[in-house]
Amino acid sequence: MGQTARVRRAHSTAIDAAVAAQELHDGLVQSDPGLVVFFCSASFDLDRLAGEIDRRFAGVHVIGCTTAGEITPAGYLEGSITGFSIAADDCCAVSELIPDVSSLRLPQGPAAVDALIAALADRGQAVDAADTFALLLIDGISTTEEMVLATVHRRLDPIPLFGGSAGDDMRLEATHVYHAGRFHSDAALLSLVKIRYPFQIFRHQHFSGSETRLVVTGADPAKRIVTELNAEPAGPEYARIVGIDYRDLTPMVFAEYPLMVRVGGNYYVRSIQKLGEDGSLTFFCAIDEGVVLTLGRHEDMIESLRGFFQNVRREMGEPVLVIGFDCVLRTREAENRQVKHLVSRLMSEHNVIGFSTYGEQFAGMHVNQTFTGVYFGRPADG
Repeated sequence: MGQTARVRRAHSTAIDAAVAAQELHDGLVQSDPGLVVFFCSASFDLDRLAGEIDRRFAGVHVIGCTTAGEITPAGYLEGSITGFSIAADDCCAVSELIPDVSSLRLPQGPAAVDALIAALADRGQAVDAADTFALLLIDGISTTEEMVLATVHRRLDPIPLFGGSAGDDMRLEATHVYHAGRFHSDAALLSLVKIRYPFQIFRHQHFSGSETRLVVTGADPAKRIVTELNAEPAGPEYARIVGIDYRDLTPMVFAEYPLMVRVGGNYYVRSIQKLGEDGSLTFFCAIDEGVVLTLGRHEDMIESLRGFFQNVRREMGEPVLVIGFDCVLRTREAENRQVKHLVSRLMSEHNVIGFSTYGEQFAGMHVNQTFTGVYFGRPADG
């Protein structure tokens, strides 16, 4: 599937920040871009990259973030930069930075939403759920995704919202979002995009709920730690449920047997990050006491993803662009199952531009081991 003159996709594998920025610019340049979005490896000299991008895209609305791997026109890559541009005639975008999310004050989220709605109004644009969506990029190690979502989603509803948590190539040291010419840590970047293309916000996972239930009987939600499941030490009880020795718990076991929470009839993944020395389990999402968790049932990753794309294509037609946020745990699973090249091919065939994330957002939910994003079909006039 090729690209149009009005929606451009590009990437660069250059190591030097100036060369990478130039190659990205050359691939995305068009006469009047309304929005440029990029995703880059944290291995770049970020200060230098920010300056190079700001200079080359002067006067253009540019946003982005660092990653744990990039989804490019060539599929999955690491150590690269990728992005897309959309013509100004086809979209109107505004963005608002929410700083210091680790010490977030509740009014910050609604204030950001109100500022964005006012900014669109200043451009003569009204917010409408039929042609407007919200995009959230957020520091992926701040552990504040749930709080940020809670403060913005209620004010945004019914505007569809999706997003991804920025990464840093699995170093877990510092992640960044890009806004107004520089990178910011400990921050979230909320954007409203009014667009002429028909679109569909999506959430895809290759796990379904089983009949096995566990009740969280001890937890520290602020630290995302679960100390007890079914009134037993969390780690040993989880190991018993999945049928392995407690001493054999590894990240791959956690990826193979995630736990899920049911909300409104739908299952959402709550992935385990690590086993504590005290037998506790640290999750990638906040877990409250009293929550009932379900052991996830694994489905074939490739067939599940292929079926997902086929279903959306039947409804929306061929994709002009897909902005995709794919959990890094899915990437690692694809590697371990030796099917990453097949996932990569599906991403490339469907014009996906995005990144491997430290977490995903869909509506008001922060999730893991999930592929979220937005699928753009062609407008009625072609």
